[in-house]
Amino acid sequence: MGWSVPQAAPCEKPPRWSPWICVCIFAVVYLSALVWVVFDTPSTGLYSLASGHYLLLTGFTVVAILFGLTGYLLPLEIQSLMYFDWTHWQANTHAVWQKWTHQHLCIVEAKNFSPDAELLFRLAGLEPADHDISAQETVGINIPTGGILVPGIFRFEALSRFLLMEMIPAMQGMSDHKVLSLVVQTSRLLSEEHAKCLEKIWQSLPLTSQLDLHLLPAELPFEGWNNPLINTPNPVLILAFHYREPDDKLPEIATSLLLSPARLLKPDAHSSLPQLFRAMPLNLKKLPEDLQELRDMAQQPADSLRLVWFSGLTESVRQKLNAVVHDLKLPLRQDAPMAGQLDFDKACGNYGPLAGWLMVGAAADMVTRGQGSQWVLTAAEDAAWAIAVGTKAPVKSDYHSQLPNDTYPAGCLVASLLFNLVLFWFLGHVFPDWLFSFWGAVSVILTLIVTMIGSVFALRLLINRLLEPHFIRSAQREK
Repeated sequence: MGWSVPQAAPCEKPPRWSPWICVCIFAVVYLSALVWVVFDTPSTGLYSLASGHYLLLTGFTVVAILFGLTGYLLPLEIQSLMYFDWTHWQANTHAVWQKWTHQHLCIVEAKNFSPDAELLFRLAGLEPADHDISAQETVGINIPTGGILVPGIFRFEALSRFLLMEMIPAMQGMSDHKVLSLVVQTSRLLSEEHAKCLEKIWQSLPLTSQLDLHLLPAELPFEGWNNPLINTPNPVLILAFHYREPDDKLPEIATSLLLSPARLLKPDAHSSLPQLFRAMPLNLKKLPEDLQELRDMAQQPADSLRLVWFSGLTESVRQKLNAVVHDLKLPLRQDAPMAGQLDFDKACGNYGPLAGWLMVGAAADMVTRGQGSQWVLTAAEDAAWAIAVGTKAPVKSDYHSQLPNDTYPAGCLVASLLFNLVLFWFLGHVFPDWLFSFWGAVSVILTLIVTMIGSVFALRLLINRLLEPHFIRSAQREK
């Protein structure tokens, strides 16, 4: 699956034209003309030049030379144009696809909450003291309520209010914006009642932005992230949390992510912020190919990758992931648990599709703590996604540096000369007075200019029209 980058079958490179073949064409035609002169000469001697006998021979000789050169050079030119167009289209497609995959939002603020304040540090193989961070600095999600809090919608309201209040300083620190997109996902099905609850909370906050609310279903969230959230002109606040229900055994956990397009931030501010990129759908049966494609798209430089988070993978896929990381030579942090491959389910519990945003929040937290760029892999049921987080600038590949040069239209020009010679020869027989007049000579010159230039453009336009659908079909078959 991967990015489904259109990769057409390679076009065969044409052979280079040989000047010796052109010389042979000239030699064969002149030899044939000489033979014709010998056998056509009467016994009384050669014809005089003033008789005009050799004019026809000269005309046939030139036509034969042009015909032979056209037969040799024109097919080579067509093959070269096909190869030129094919390789340039492929390079342009790759460049557009990479630009598409490099779309991202900056993570202005990322906060994670769980009952265990040191959970993420332990999972990433860090000690809070290593970064001068006390355990009290990470707030537990079991917030005080001043009494017994009924599970369900009341708990949803309390946690939503708590998470929004925690993000108010970051939202107020951004430049003024008219609309803010609020994306909410929980492990429960969200209804109209939850939407009204969030709108009520938003109205009570000291914010002037209008609310653009998105309630995500309890499934992998990244398809909705790719479109339209990645292209939003507004800041985006993502709240992902698991709240208490009467039959819950999993502890409550939450992530808040405040995202913004780079153009809404000051240049010196967004250059150091983590970036959240477009997500890539994964085919777990083709995990090596997909992760190689993710690496080659260079959302983050491969040499900056330090941690890989994953959730929802079966034991066989985990083993395959370990082999792929080794084969791709990813420079993960070897002192981290599992050599930098972090099993979120094993450490935190199986939160299902919700683990996608939870791991993104954890990865963003680790990036800000100097742990390098990171990948997040998540799977649930029949879907799986991968997403990159990091502070490095995306690496733009130079797909056009080794492309072939444009083809010189030698075959087209020779064919045009042949066509014009035959055309004006015919006109000379039909209208000899006009052809050898002043206006006839001007018409010949102007016609040659038009046909010599027009034939080149006409040939290339024709080849493009015929070749482009073939290229598209080939790329679709190779996906």
